[in-house]
Amino acid sequence: MKSSEATGILGEIASQQWGLVTSAQARSSGVDLPSLRRLEKQGNLIRVRHGVYASSAVTMSAELELKAEWLALKPHLMAAERMSTPSLAGEAVISHTTAAEFWEIGDLWPDGAHFTVQRRRRSRQAGVQFHRSDLTLSEWIIHPAAGLPITTVSRTIFDLAQSGYEPEHLLSLVADAGSKSLLDEQELLGYFAGREDAFGLKRGDQSGLNELLSKYSLEAKTIRQTRLLIDEALRPIQEQVSQLMNSIMATHSWPQDVSSQLNRHLVQKTSFLNNSGIARTTFHSPGPRPTSRLSVPPQRLRENSDTHNATDPQNPEDTRSGN
Repeated sequence: MKSSEATGILGEIASQQWGLVTSAQARSSGVDLPSLRRLEKQGNLIRVRHGVYASSAVTMSAELELKAEWLALKPHLMAAERMSTPSLAGEAVISHTTAAEFWEIGDLWPDGAHFTVQRRRRSRQAGVQFHRSDLTLSEWIIHPAAGLPITTVSRTIFDLAQSGYEPEHLLSLVADAGSKSLLDEQELLGYFAGREDAFGLKRGDQSGLNELLSKYSLEAKTIRQTRLLIDEALRPIQEQVSQLMNSIMATHSWPQDVSSQLNRHLVQKTSFLNNSGIARTTFHSPGPRPTSRLSVPPQRLRENSDTHNATDPQNPEDTRSGN
């Protein structure tokens, strides 16, 4: 098959699933492994992990790597087919620390890509961990931004408690979830009925846990609402500052060193907006996170007894290394 023809076929597949294509999907469409390798060598494809390639037009990221891992769990099926069928989507659900990072709650050390699966399975991919559990339909959803099946916030916190995370870590998750209006307190209470000791309370102290969760959730919601109100009050000031800078820069041709000095001066004068932690101007933006959700930490809290790593029987290519 000519490279141009193979590129067109793979491009059609990749356009439907985040710019990714599995070698199994390629084969079923008439593109063999030598053709994949040739396209990779030509720079038209990027090998994300064994058996999964990305179009050279997409930007590599930790999220894309996770999507590649998810696709590799059922390499013959298109993402849309799995997503549209709950029984297929629920076979492998993002969970544990990976779910917490996607929900942007807590400040936990990334320790690989975690999936909760319905049957025991293993993978030779470094950093991929599986947890065996029969999740109900109410315990996972399709993440609104990532478009992948993920455990609900309450189930995520419960899984992390079962993995041995300390009470302060769990309360941090609760607070962050509350501030983002993601927490269902009654659902969370149901998960921890008889397991209240995970939060440092006596087992069976349901009322104590209810009070604790309400306190952390309410404080977080109050802080969030206050920040929104202050942001709204300061927005006219930020807009005036931006208009002023645009006007100055449009009417004057400043040397680079002078422009830099003016910008520093303006940042200093508006630093109260940034230092308060409540509002930010366009002059400061959050930096990138130092670690990827797929990175492996120097140590873990403790091994989860339901975690298994080895070869995926549905993807025989995982038994070999290389392309």
